[in-house]
Amino acid sequence: MPEDLAPGRHSRGQATAVLDGRPLAVTGGDDGTVRTWDLTTDDQAGPELVFPLPVRTVAVAPDGRLVVGVGWEVAVLARR
Repeated sequence: MPEDLAPGRHSRGQATAVLDGRPLAVTGGDDGTVRTWDLTTDDQAGPELVFPLPVRTVAVAPDGRLVVGVGWEVAVLARR
């Protein structure tokens, strides 16, 4: 299991989704990082995103966009 999802690890936001037939988990932490994990391999899927403030929450929209709550702001990110 990815460290961010392991029991006892503090992660502010967690979300799961299936994108392109691939089960993924998204985590956001106090250190301002957002990571995406491939749940079939437990490997990080792509580069981490770094924000200047703690990540409060994460979600995956039905169309695959990532929604990140950072401080008092909300960012909506589209996949490339």
